[in-house]
Amino acid sequence: MAHYSREEIMSSSEVVRNFGAVLSSVVQHRREKVAIIRNNRLEAVLVAADVYERMEKSCESAPVTIGAIDSKAGNSSALLDFLNNNRIAASSRLSSEEIDQQILEEREAWD
Repeated sequence: MAHYSREEIMSSSEVVRNFGAVLSSVVQHRREKVAIIRNNRLEAVLVAADVYERMEKSCESAPVTIGAIDSKAGNSSALLDFLNNNRIAASSRLSSEEIDQQILEEREAWD
């Protein structure tokens, strides 16, 4: 499961209001990523272009067996290997409900 610090989770409206600053913080690697939440659901993750390009290259070059591919997720095995090798925790077996639950638990912990 991917883990996000408090500074890395932002609502979509917060991102829109502060887009220049958010983008700069990611591009300059002051933040590794920004998880964008809409209606209490994780909708997207903003990462720097160089990080995304490394992820994409890793996915292209990694061998993947038929059993490891989810037809909706694409090359998920290679992407998870990249994330794990770069110390980003992730899991392909989490449902959207489990992700939503983690977000709610983290938000409750902040209050």
